[in-house]
Amino acid sequence: MRVLWAFAWRDILNETSYRLSFFLQILGVLPVLLMFFFLAGLVGEAVSGPLQAYGGRYFPFVLVGISVERYLMVSLTSFSKSLRDSQLTGTLEAVLTTPVSVPTFLAGSSLYAFGFNSLRVFLYLGAGSLLFGVPLSWARTPAVLLAVGLTAVAFSSIGILSASFTVLFKRGDPLSWTFNVASWLLGGVYYPVGALPDGLQKVAVVLPITHSLESMRLALLGGQGISEMVPHLLILALWGAVGLPLSVLCFHFALARARDRGSLGHY
Repeated sequence: MRVLWAFAWRDILNETSYRLSFFLQILGVLPVLLMFFFLAGLVGEAVSGPLQAYGGRYFPFVLVGISVERYLMVSLTSFSKSLRDSQLTGTLEAVLTTPVSVPTFLAGSSLYAFGFNSLRVFLYLGAGSLLFGVPLSWARTPAVLLAVGLTAVAFSSIGILSASFTVLFKRGDPLSWTFNVASWLLGGVYYPVGALPDGLQKVAVVLPITHSLESMRLALLGGQGISEMVPHLLILALWGAVGLPLSVLCFHFALARARDRGSLGHY
């Protein structure tokens, strides 16, 4: 635990040393919300029918969507970014020659990013509720926290696979790009999955973001409890249980190949 905290504290000191950048990341929540608030005013009446299951209003629906979609982006990039930073500063090989295990290195490298962006999810939701009057069921916060935790684990499996590409190829990651595009296009971020053709709906069911969004919308917009979220939470848990060990195994393989080639510290 002390090692994980050391990684997190390093990243906290690094991020907060750039105070303007840190402040702008927080402030950046507001213009995104304003853009979708105005958009919702334009299209709200036209889409209210498909949104009846989510309260019938577009802005609350998309508020949850953009919160989780930005969480996905961080999950896909945080591991690769940490690796690239370590390569650029020349510390990657040094860290990996210490007794720190690969899973600990991966968890520690992303701990700050996940913590900060979990906070940012609630900043989006809190700002939407306080500034724009979105009615959210805050009594269901424990259910939402469970969904966010399982979402982080499920998304991490993809992020670690993405980092494996970074280790081997340095630049160019088709997995991250494909998964990101498929998620915002098919996962129900900006419109309900039910609006898609039947064939694409079957693809959407496979994506973890679909179940993350459905579970959080059931809790926050529908006031549902964990029992109603169980099917979606189980799929997220399955993604984590299968995908996380598999991705760590792939990362081990990528490290071994890079060491054999002598390219581990190259960027």
